[in-house]
Amino acid sequence: MNVAVTCRLTATLGVLALACGAAAAVPGPSPRGQALAELQQAIHRAGIGPATWHVDTVAAQPGGHVQTVEVIGNVNDARHALDQRFPGQTRVIRGHVTSDLVWRHGHDYVLEGALQALEQPGFQVFETGADESGRTTVGVVGDLTAARTYLDAHYPGRTTVHGNTPR
Repeated sequence: MNVAVTCRLTATLGVLALACGAAAAVPGPSPRGQALAELQQAIHRAGIGPATWHVDTVAAQPGGHVQTVEVIGNVNDARHALDQRFPGQTRVIRGHVTSDLVWRHGHDYVLEGALQALEQPGFQVFETGADESGRTTVGVVGDLTAARTYLDAHYPGRTTVHGNTPR
């Protein structure tokens, strides 16, 4: 009698463990809208500055929960770092050589990383880039005057601020 109860209990626990494991394997809801933008920006920021790699692009298939991250440099280092910071949310692949040339010429990625990490109450940086004059373009949402004032004071002559659409 005890053996039958023990076997039934073991079988029940096994089924329960399988069900829990299957439920854990189902990915969560796909980030959308602002949550997706914030996730992709966080992934970009994580790839600015490492010595052996940097993020080239971040994208996801519509409805997908995993972000495809193209990196320039050591893919294994990038994969390890991104898996630790964003477990189950990234798929790292090698970027294109032409992107590496763009990365090396024209962009101040240290400045861009600092700008993307800014947390100001009046505005939020949504993109950075480089213009023909060598300045870093800074796209912001919120108070453009406050953004220009802050960036001119902290990074004089290095930035050009614009809203949702470039000037």
